[in-house]
Amino acid sequence: MRLNDIQLAQFERDGWLLLENLFSAEEIAALMDDVPRIFALRREEVVREKDGETPRTAFAAQNYSEPFRRLGLHPRLIEPVRQILDGPVYLHQFKINAKAAFDGDVWQWHQDYGTWQRDDGMPDSRALNIALFL
Repeated sequence: MRLNDIQLAQFERDGWLLLENLFSAEEIAALMDDVPRIFALRREEVVREKDGETPRTAFAAQNYSEPFRRLGLHPRLIEPVRQILDGPVYLHQFKINAKAAFDGDVWQWHQDYGTWQRDDGMPDSRALNIALFL
């Protein structure tokens, strides 16, 4: 999938772009079907609320979920990112957020790049966040 000139101009102007219906209902269902299994796992990448039971987020799901591995490599995500960043790209962080609105602990307002640079050695701020609303 390639972005057209209008989409690229919108991203340049607004700093964000919404691509509706990028994945089929079947593709989304395959992801959704794996979410309960992922959040049931007891591994350090699956972060829980203070109660120790309620899932909050799952990091690096591409490493232990085949549907999410395929998502992280999918050309419909990767190609537009390559266009915007004008070059090769890599997946720096992948997470599935389960936190319900107005429930559980808060995430304080923050910027990710400072942490990524300090803790992960990201060389500069040429990064994009991609959100897929399941």
